[in-house]
Amino acid sequence: MILIACPGLGEGGKVMTGDIKLQDLVISKLLGQGLDKYKSLFPHVSAAIQLAIEGKSTPVGEGVEYVFTNSHHTNPLNRVTPRELIKERQNLEYDNEKYRKMVLEAAETVLGFIGFDRTTYGDVPKRKNREWWAGLKEERLRDRNNERI
Repeated sequence: MILIACPGLGEGGKVMTGDIKLQDLVISKLLGQGLDKYKSLFPHVSAAIQLAIEGKSTPVGEGVEYVFTNSHHTNPLNRVTPRELIKERQNLEYDNEKYRKMVLEAAETVLGFIGFDRTTYGDVPKRKNREWWAGLKEERLRDRNNERI
């Protein structure tokens, strides 16, 4: 394993202490269909709904910009705040743990091949549900064995 320094992610890092402006943490995602067509409240959909409530529509194909503010809230509409509403809610704080996990996940994706491991920074690795893969592999082996007989 190779240890790579990520100074912004530790206990005293900028992401964790809140020393980053909300505008620097804005995530943008395109609205692929009308709000009424979504069956799940994805973060960008939640942000678009909040904007619609405020009378600001987001046309299909346009980007929705938002900041994670409480990713574990039970109400999906309270997990993100649209960028356009940030100025109106000045005392808003971002979800530093969510951003920390996102940065570690991205770093592991890009740097994993040289040994980067997010668990070095206290993050739990994503559980990969590979049961279906193991079942498929086992079924294929049985088929091969049956073909030989």
